[in-house]
Amino acid sequence: MTDDDKIHACLLGGAIGDAMGANIEFWSLAHIRDHGIRPARHFTDDTQMALFTAEGLIRAVVRAQSRGICAPEGVVHHALLRWYRTQGGRPMMQTCDVGLIADSRLHAEHAPGMTCLSALKAAAHFGQPARNDSKGCGTIMRVAPCALIARDAEQAERLARDTSALTHGHVLGQEAAVAQARILYELLHDATLEDAMHAVRLSPPIMRAIHLAMTAPADGAPETVERLGAGWVAEEALSIAIYAARVGRTLDDALRIALVHSGDSDSTAAIAGNLLGLLRPAEVLASDMPLDGRDLIARIAQDLVVASNPGEGFADKMFNLYPGW
Repeated sequence: MTDDDKIHACLLGGAIGDAMGANIEFWSLAHIRDHGIRPARHFTDDTQMALFTAEGLIRAVVRAQSRGICAPEGVVHHALLRWYRTQGGRPMMQTCDVGLIADSRLHAEHAPGMTCLSALKAAAHFGQPARNDSKGCGTIMRVAPCALIARDAEQAERLARDTSALTHGHVLGQEAAVAQARILYELLHDATLEDAMHAVRLSPPIMRAIHLAMTAPADGAPETVERLGAGWVAEEALSIAIYAARVGRTLDDALRIALVHSGDSDSTAAIAGNLLGLLRPAEVLASDMPLDGRDLIARIAQDLVVASNPGEGFADKMFNLYPGW
């Protein structure tokens, strides 16, 4: 399996998990058991924001190649503000109409996170960190592109920290995003899940969340998942996603483990899906689950592949594809 395939599978796996959990995000475990899982055809704000983050990172590479210098977090912020506009928001800064914002499918509202919306609304300049104390999972569900485009592990971590801080001010929210980015980077470069965990060196609460995910009973039971948390905060979402990726026997089994609990089901399944895209890329790419927007995911994935190792003329090519960048 090539890196191109794995990058595509990572984004697609996240979108599949997101859509599987979209209709049960606010359901209790008892309600899920009574009514079953009802996958949606659409992904939610989790995947929307991941795609806009990816677009911002790609655009940052274009800027760096054409101008010689660029602050990626500022360009990603611009991209996230374009997403904010798709949700009816009115940012303080002027934003362009080029790229994903022009696709009407991404203007659908699927219960976007209030912290992300409020932070983007309050931003007065590109790259401004959020002025809140939130550690919600909105930091982590969009972080995969930071790992997929990075030249090295240090850059993956730095991009994750700087871009997560745009909407979430709590250090644990940012560190959970850093942990996920480092794990994904290691998996992309052929590490085992266990070795990827050992590469993470962060604060005790994050390390504890990872330890619990790696040592919890491998029964995949919802009760075991709920002992890891509900996924509304970032370190709990990380723990649930790692656990599901670790114990799931198949792609479908792992995603069901990630979403069958009384918590933020679409986000935990999306984060797990990113991991599974690198652990089980063939299964993800072979998935026949009906999902709108597969073409967008494939296109952004291909642009990430090229942007991760841009050759001479990459900026000119992207300017031709997206006049106004």
